Amino acid sequence: MPSLSPYLERCGAGSPTFLAWVVCVYSIGEMVGSLLFGYLYNVAVRWDRTRGPRVVLCVVVLTGIVGSFLYLVADVLQMPYLVMWGRGLQGLWTGGQQSVEQAYLAFAAFPGERTELTSRLGTFAVLGFILGPAFGAMFTTVDFKFGELIVDQYTAPGIFILFVGLAMFIATANFFSPSSTSGREKVGSSSGVNLAGDVEKGEAGKVMTEKPSATAVTALLLIFFIHFYSFAVQETITTPLVLNLYDFEQYQVNILFIAVGILSLFTSAAVGVISRYVSDRSMLILSLILGLIGSVLLIDDKENFLPLPRFFLGFGIITVAFPFGRNVTISIFSAVLGEVEQGFYMGLMLAVGAIPRALGPFWAILSLQLASGEGGRYHTWLEFMTSSALFCLSLIVVVVSYKTLVPFEEYFGVEGEGGEGRETQSLLRTPEEIRKRPDAVSSSKRLSTRRSSFRPAIVSQLQGEFPSDSNLLSSSLLGSSSKESGAGWGGRGKKEGSDGYGAL
Repeated sequence: MPSLSPYLERCGAGSPTFLAWVVCVYSIGEMVGSLLFGYLYNVAVRWDRTRGPRVVLCVVVLTGIVGSFLYLVADVLQMPYLVMWGRGLQGLWTGGQQSVEQAYLAFAAFPGERTELTSRLGTFAVLGFILGPAFGAMFTTVDFKFGELIVDQYTAPGIFILFVGLAMFIATANFFSPSSTSGREKVGSSSGVNLAGDVEKGEAGKVMTEKPSATAVTALLLIFFIHFYSFAVQETITTPLVLNLYDFEQYQVNILFIAVGILSLFTSAAVGVISRYVSDRSMLILSLILGLIGSVLLIDDKENFLPLPRFFLGFGIITVAFPFGRNVTISIFSAVLGEVEQGFYMGLMLAVGAIPRALGPFWAILSLQLASGEGGRYHTWLEFMTSSALFCLSLIVVVVSYKTLVPFEEYFGVEGEGGEGRETQSLLRTPEEIRKRPDAVSSSKRLSTRRSSFRPAIVSQLQGEFPSDSNLLSSSLLGSSSKESGAGWGGRGKKEGSDGYGAL
């Protein structure tokens, strides 16, 4: 949020250290919000499957509205601490919103379509990341007073996001109608299959009492952490690096980040398409290999020089690796959890992803300083050797835990003939293969049950650079699903038996 530092100075904060605390408080809020609202989601769903998710989402958005209000009032009252508390509440908002949305998606989505739908959430998040600076540039010409409130380039973003939050709250409270039936249950009822019919009673009880594989959960959390560490390093050191090594002008830096945003948007959209034909585990390995290759390319040579073409190539590959890794890891994590209440687990995963966002920048800057010494050109070998080592570690972890990275039902051997276990094998079979099954659900049946759904959620994905310091983490499921899961982009259904969510 580029306007944060000058806004704090105008509110009366004279110490640069205070800016660091404000940024840190946001990240802490994001971690706490992920865990807190993830837990509350589980409690709310046990209370009422239909109303519970809507109530929790309304509370989450209301938290962000209060945070935005405190952010604005700080300028009127000249109390910079209100900015810090406001940013903390906004962190609770974004962290909580993500965990609730991902948990609901895991519940409502058809098993073979989680990766594609998760990638769609990521696509809108990236779109907000791209449009955020555009709104910021538009607000630079704003300058007037509304009572005691000065509306200018520093406060206009806060006012904008306040009204966005109000719109989200109204849309969620009035139009978001969560499904009371899980994606697995929809598959069984629509195809006439009794999900438990071919499962022995003892095995069914086993499914209800067994916990997800600790090996798989730990491995996926570690992989998620490493992908977010790489992203945090990239967003932290790119600007100082290109200014130092290549003498970029500021407009060139802006062009670079616009290009990165477009590439991320394209990649997020591509993940959904690729997931129809490639298994999740294969895409997970691909994301880690891409991260490793990109990191190796960014290690400077013996003369401590990094050619610009090699920088562009490595930078671009890492940019592609992150959306792949994030979306696929969440999808596999959801399948590994199975029917376990996923609110807290999703909150835990997103909290783990927030840790490197909070701490990674400190190491990124320190590694540049340690490798470069006093003054002169920056050297990248220490930072990107660290990233390369972490990606190597993640590949080893995948190899060791490979057999556990499967759906919950398959891991515990519960797999009825044509039943739930078969349908959830999206990690081994692609949706294209599942689609060819004779008992696959027709798209017309799915579409006919959800015409009344209204999806107002694009607004939550277009939050842009404000208030979030971590826009690729922000996501919205307000428009993902209501009564049932259904048609793909723009209402265009996919091939028979594998439909995504309806037109936003």
